[in-house]
Amino acid sequence: MVNMKFKCNGMISHIPRRSIRFKIFLVSLLPTIALIAAAFLNHQYLTILGESAEQILSKNYKSIKAAQESRKLLEEIRNLFLAPVNREARLADIPPELVKKISDALDICRDNITEKGELELIEQLLQSYSQYKKAVSLLDKRRSKVWEQEIFDIFAITAEMILTIDELVSVNEQAMERAEIETRTLAGQAQRNAVVFFGIVIVTLLSLNYFFSHRIAMPIIKLADQLSTIKEGSGDYPNMPVKTNDEIGVLAGAFNQLFKRISHYDNHRDNIIAAEKEKVRQSEEAKGKFIADISHQLKTPMTSLSMSLGLLQSRGEKLIPEKQKKLYDTAIDDCSRLASLINELVDVSRLETMSQPRPKETLDIKMVITESVTPLIKQAERKGLSIHLDIPDNLPDVTIDSFRFPWVITNLIGNALRYTSKGGVVLFKAYRQGQRCYFQCSDTGEGIKPEYIPHIFDRFTQFSERGKSGTVGLGLAIVKDIIDQHGGDIKVKSRVGEGTSFTFWIPGSIKENTDE
Repeated sequence: MVNMKFKCNGMISHIPRRSIRFKIFLVSLLPTIALIAAAFLNHQYLTILGESAEQILSKNYKSIKAAQESRKLLEEIRNLFLAPVNREARLADIPPELVKKISDALDICRDNITEKGELELIEQLLQSYSQYKKAVSLLDKRRSKVWEQEIFDIFAITAEMILTIDELVSVNEQAMERAEIETRTLAGQAQRNAVVFFGIVIVTLLSLNYFFSHRIAMPIIKLADQLSTIKEGSGDYPNMPVKTNDEIGVLAGAFNQLFKRISHYDNHRDNIIAAEKEKVRQSEEAKGKFIADISHQLKTPMTSLSMSLGLLQSRGEKLIPEKQKKLYDTAIDDCSRLASLINELVDVSRLETMSQPRPKETLDIKMVITESVTPLIKQAERKGLSIHLDIPDNLPDVTIDSFRFPWVITNLIGNALRYTSKGGVVLFKAYRQGQRCYFQCSDTGEGIKPEYIPHIFDRFTQFSERGKSGTVGLGLAIVKDIIDQHGGDIKVKSRVGEGTSFTFWIPGSIKENTDE
């Protein structure tokens, strides 16, 4: 039984027994079984044939080898007899082991009889060997020069044995030739049978494979055809019919669930798009109002500055010193308001570039804070304010955007300086808590009304306090965007007349930033 599980939309479905994997396994198993069976039968057939031929040929080969060995020994002994005759010397001694080797060779021939007529030849050889052995023994006892008759008898027996041995070798060689011919014939027949068998197997397997592959592929093809007719975002999603109880059926069911979820998502997406359009519309209205307000705020100090400078130019010498000083002070105040408004316009361009991510660096955060606050110290002194830093020496390095993160510090402290009266204090502190680095900017200024706090970080949103200061308040929107890009968050606490405190945190390293 094939036990499989398929996870879809958070639910686990049990695939039935007849799964696609099981079907494909069966299709691939059929040719494997057929080939194994064919190979086994062919192996058995050839093994039996080979063993039979091997047994016959092995005995023939042993008989031929033993017969040739005995003939070689007979000729070697005969050569020993011929040597003293030619030199009229004393007869050489015949080594008894040579005679014994002839007997051993003949015994091997007797033990490997396989052919018709081979037994008679072996018996004839054994009988001739008995006479040969007796003649050699008599010759060895006489040891005189009168041995011609015994030599001739031995030569006659040797010639007779050699003829018989040749006949024995011929019988075995003919048997080996016949065995070879029969083996070739049987091998050819086996090959023809194997070709026919494999042909039948291949045709059968191709037919079965085509049938099963068609059964497996057809539901997939139909499913693909149905899916190809679906148009993205059309909202008209089909209900796939589930006709099989395998993975295709499970897949069709999963698509049905998916289409239901997509349909719900389309509805939700339409709602989100409508809400985003409304937010864009409100943002555009706020931006238009912002442009109108900043135009008005630019026009007022420009007009005042122009009038002050015009009076100083046309009637400066005629005005009393107190009047001149008042006009100069007015011009300086107008220039300060213009500078603040221009900085706000620069903040607008900063907001437009916030979407592009920048590489981060691991830096000494105390050094970054000190360098960011230094330009603001003179501004604080001119307003009669003091800036205090509370940064521990053992604060670890933090991974930040070294170009944008200082904007957070300068905007928060600059905002605190703007809304804090003379004699006030601005405190900026940093500390680490767990895996986060926390920063806090507090002031003793006028505070923020509770109804303004929920919208304090919105873009292009003005409050009356900001308008009085000659700014449009984009700094906090920039602060929020930069902190969000660092993977952190910012909160604000404020009471009217008691001051404001901004607290934000960022992850302590690149890894923590990714995890967050």
